Amino acid sequence: MKRRLAGILAFAFVLGLNAPVVLAYHCPKLVNECRALAGKMEKRKGGDMAKVAEAKAGCEEAWSLHQAGKHKESVIKAGEAISAAGQSVK
Repeated sequence: MKRRLAGILAFAFVLGLNAPVVLAYHCPKLVNECRALAGKMEKRKGGDMAKVAEAKAGCEEAWSLHQAGKHKESVIKAGEAISAAGQSVK
């Protein structure tokens, strides 16, 4: 029983150490998707340009957070920016 518990704890520890690496991998992908979506929405006629500008600013802020090593915040900010770009359609 103790051996099984030790194995589970070791697995959880190793998994926990790799979580920031996984988040770091997703940041650039999300920022690129965000930039692409904001660019598409910017070209559409009749869209809410304030939301597009908000989305573009959010994409750049997400990239800055990624470069600062704040990957969790970067992923959250990129998601918010993608949402803002999606809301720009009227």
